[in-house]
Amino acid sequence: MNFIACDGAWSAGASGEPLCSGTLVSITGEEIREAVNPGLTDEDAITLTDAAIGLFATVFCFLVLKKVL
Repeated sequence: MNFIACDGAWSAGASGEPLCSGTLVSITGEEIREAVNPGLTDEDAITLTDAAIGLFATVFCFLVLKKVL
């Protein structure tokens, strides 16, 4: 699906019609999706995995120490 975007600012005309102060550009839905949600990079995924494992280990150690003491 294609969408129309404005590389300037949108405004409303006298009768409510949309006006573009720049140039109208056609973009695809995939381009919008990538701009809004670019996804995780490999580095972000590794950082997130390390943080989750660290949190799990911390909670596990806390529960073990609580039971022992």
